[in-house]
Amino acid sequence: MSTVNAEDVRIPRAAREALARHEDVVVLNRERPVYVIVNPEDRGGGRGLPSHGRPLGEALALLAGAAAPDPEFAADMASVRAMVGGMPEDPWAPS
Repeated sequence: MSTVNAEDVRIPRAAREALARHEDVVVLNRERPVYVIVNPEDRGGGRGLPSHGRPLGEALALLAGAAAPDPEFAADMASVRAMVGGMPEDPWAPS
């Protein structure tokens, strides 16, 4: 996450008041949303950092409990590729 000093940006009073009420503020450029300003207390337990995804331990436990790879998968894919034929030189060319 990047940070900037408060003196480098001008946040309008209405936006500061909305943030004080714990409302997200959408910043528009040419009537299109480009940024969202959020109160840091509302994200990441007040540390000022957003929390994303799962904790590492939980993610590792999910991966450990997943099914093992199928040893026959490579052989199956080889037979499918043999039936289909080679790849075109330019796969994105118009057909």
